Amino acid sequence: MRKAICKVVQVGIILISSQILAKEPQVLIVYSASALENQAYPRVIEGIERVNPHAKRLEVAGDGANLQAMLDLNRPDKVIALGKGIVDSIYRTSFREQTVAGLTYFTPNDYSGVGLALDNRVLIESLSKLLPSVKRIVIVQQVHFQTIDYISSELKLSPLIEVREGADSLDTIRIIGRLLEEASATDAIFIPANLPTNILYEVAKVAWDRKVILLSTNLSHLENGALIAAYPDDVALGEQLGRAVNSSGPIYESAKGIRFALNRRVAQHLAVEFEPAALDYFSLKIK
Repeated sequence: MRKAICKVVQVGIILISSQILAKEPQVLIVYSASALENQAYPRVIEGIERVNPHAKRLEVAGDGANLQAMLDLNRPDKVIALGKGIVDSIYRTSFREQTVAGLTYFTPNDYSGVGLALDNRVLIESLSKLLPSVKRIVIVQQVHFQTIDYISSELKLSPLIEVREGADSLDTIRIIGRLLEEASATDAIFIPANLPTNILYEVAKVAWDRKVILLSTNLSHLENGALIAAYPDDVALGEQLGRAVNSSGPIYESAKGIRFALNRRVAQHLAVEFEPAALDYFSLKIK
């Protein structure tokens, strides 16, 4: 009698497990073979697989001319496409509606997915703890290249946030020039990630002389005058993409996992001091 009961229980567990597995969408992660040279890709894939341990990978070589056939063969419920080239290619297939885009900058009008642009709410909340003396942060970007998504909030954010967008490179440079003239010791300026190198040097020199805090979303700017660089946490971005496949319709999210890097020499020049706990918050510190 006991053996019969145990057998019934085992069968029930198997049936329940099968039903749970059946409800899980079959996720396919698609990326270019050459993209793996970029260290962000393996880390993002790691994050996706933490959330979707049964996800499959599809590595595409060359121009992906036979991508439709490869997708037909795998028959995924959801596709996570990494990188602009792969996203564009998949959007030309019949799997467009099932695709979640990642590891590229885009707007809600372009694709459905999780973009590389940082969520300003998460960004400012962290910076308010790292730079409590800063009362105003001005985000300078070009209209057609935004690395920080400004999402309005009913909550009163501190520090105060201002967004100034240039129509083109020249207009953006003029905005930065005016800001450097008017900035005070309690201001910080987010310079554009795509600021030309020769202009970056000039901006950094003026900011250094005037002791103006520069911030950036471009990690390379850390070696050229920025006090702090903010950039996506690759594994957290992967986890966010992994959760996005559960959306029943189009979705757009900014990157919510953010890492920070610090230039200690610039901090010393600006007389900006950090408590030990705050220093531990930085993933990278350069001298």
